[in-house]
Amino acid sequence: MRSNVMRVMLTVMLAGLAVFFMAGQLTAGKYLTLVFEAEEANNPTGKVWSVKKHGEDAGGKTSGKVLAVPYYKPGEHPPREEVTYTVNIPQNGIYYLWARSFWRNGCGNSFYIKIKDDKGDPYLGGDATYNCLHWVCLMESGTSKPTQLKLKKGEVTFVVASRESATEIDQFLLTTDPELYPANVYKPTPNLLVKVEKKNDK
Repeated sequence: MRSNVMRVMLTVMLAGLAVFFMAGQLTAGKYLTLVFEAEEANNPTGKVWSVKKHGEDAGGKTSGKVLAVPYYKPGEHPPREEVTYTVNIPQNGIYYLWARSFWRNGCGNSFYIKIKDDKGDPYLGGDATYNCLHWVCLMESGTSKPTQLKLKKGEVTFVVASRESATEIDQFLLTTDPELYPANVYKPTPNLLVKVEKKNDK
């Protein structure tokens, strides 16, 4: 009898752990976390945004490929160029957006990002963590309050635009957990991005 009770308890414990580890990342209880790679953008041209390799960060870990804006001389700014990501949101909710980013200095530490058709030009970044890949949250303009994105189930398109020199993005993370502070590299969520067919130039 005791052994049967122990088996039941062990089964319940293992089932509980399975809830926490989904798609190679930590997802706690009722919260949902989604991860996609920045280099999987629909339409980088290579003129401004391009996919390139990133070396070792300050922690000694390699990130693989990143989406990057090239270096421009002081006083020069990159032309504005947009790339998009169509994300298959699995459920309605309030989400918080993070980006694993790299900047050399304060002259190149941000990029524009918004949901397609939204007004304004919100940007992510502006922090003073340089020369290492690190996670940065999208904040409400002029505040230290994370932006709440009210997303509905289905396809949502994010638009990312170049803003400053020598910016790099490794991964994006969307989470319904307001207390989550990402660390290191996460395994991308399977089947999250909807691929858009490229149109041939005429």
